Amino acid sequence: MGLILPIFFLALLASISPVTLVVFILLLATTRARINASAFLVGWTISLTVVFSLSYLLGTYRGLNTGGGGTVLAAFEVVLALGLIATAIWQWRRRNGPHGAVGVPKDLEERLKSLDPRGAAVLGVLKQPWSLTAAAALVLVHNHSAFVVAVVAFAVFAVVSTATVGAIYVYYAREPAQADARLAELHARVVSAGPTVIAVASLVIGLVLMVDGLRTLAG
Repeated sequence: MGLILPIFFLALLASISPVTLVVFILLLATTRARINASAFLVGWTISLTVVFSLSYLLGTYRGLNTGGGGTVLAAFEVVLALGLIATAIWQWRRRNGPHGAVGVPKDLEERLKSLDPRGAAVLGVLKQPWSLTAAAALVLVHNHSAFVVAVVAFAVFAVVSTATVGAIYVYYAREPAQADARLAELHARVVSAGPTVIAVASLVIGLVLMVDGLRTLAG
């Protein structure tokens, strides 16, 4: 439970990542919407598998968690926390400003219109909420759990973090006639609330990592 609970909350934050939601909604407006959306989810899952597999292997290496190795890991955790807190401040300051597509440049929006499945899979890797995934990976490394527990943690993160885009995909597949209007409305709401959501999520995770990293450094 000491591992699963923080992994669950990190995955929950990842599932409402504004950037991911905006990109996925834009994918459903492409010519090959269903295939591209499926490819995006495949790329997303592959990237998660790689990150968690590497994290588990690092967690089994004693030298990384003791002595100098443990200090380096804790220092990296503090640096990541500072980056997240800086992101939270920046996003909070722009929450009432003019909103463009959250984290999605205009040129990318144009390229999405002619995207193929291979590009959609790559996009699934690139638009992974890496700060949250990295935080989950650090939790896994620090926990030193058994292989079965690590697998369960990975399954929890994969399922929960994909739940929102998965629900959007299922809705699009079942109600294609109504989906365009509803997804356009959802897109507008996500873009509007995006900076606030990112700021709050980044601040919460940043503070948690900061406390954990400093506690480790203090011995």
